[in-house]
Amino acid sequence: MNSNGVSPTEGLLKRFAEAARRVGLGRSCGNPDSLVDAERLSKDDRKRAFAEAQTIASVLRAKATKGEIEPLFDAADADVSLCATLVLGDLAPELAEATPIAVIAGLSTQDVLTRARRARASPAPRPTLQEMSDDALLARFEDAGERLGGCRFLDTIENPEEFRVRDRIIEELGAIRAEVERRGMLARLEPFLDSQDAQIRLQAALGCLRVAPAKAVATLQALAEKADPDTQISADWALQRWRSDDRD
Repeated sequence: MNSNGVSPTEGLLKRFAEAARRVGLGRSCGNPDSLVDAERLSKDDRKRAFAEAQTIASVLRAKATKGEIEPLFDAADADVSLCATLVLGDLAPELAEATPIAVIAGLSTQDVLTRARRARASPAPRPTLQEMSDDALLARFEDAGERLGGCRFLDTIENPEEFRVRDRIIEELGAIRAEVERRGMLARLEPFLDSQDAQIRLQAALGCLRVAPAKAVATLQALAEKADPDTQISADWALQRWRSDDRD
């Protein structure tokens, strides 16, 4: 501890954060909180700041524990978390992979990791959909919708097998809707049209097109105009198919 009660590692972490803010990587992801002013800091200023961050990172590797470094990847300031990803990412590859996605999505890195892990997790085989109570079936519908939403945080570029996760959940949701329809309870999906989760709203709209068409179509239109890209595409496709079937 120094005279101010700050440990050497804490001082290094603080210095790293200060240098990272001057690098200003958050600006590249549209971070409105980035402290970098392009007119105030030249390209050379930012290069020097990045070199300083690299130097401090080298010392952190020698002096800090992994547990002390990992919070940098989930810093509230995107300038800090993205800089950590660049110069310290090999120490925590899973965090480094999730950090840019989290910054763009406006979520914490840990939240992105949690959602991705949940998407990959397969539900228990029993009870089957047919064995579930009505309430349990609806809960499974909501759970599957949330897991499908988490698929946008999977790395399908580096790991194309992750596409199978999404396909599996889409198939699961289709089976759930089919069982809901078999029981004559499609109308019970209507409350999900007001869910905070875009994928749950989308999946509910697909099930409600015949029982609450006006609200289902309005939901799809809203999602096609403003949602994450995957949801927008799916909503637009569903609208086109609905309008085509309606004309027929």
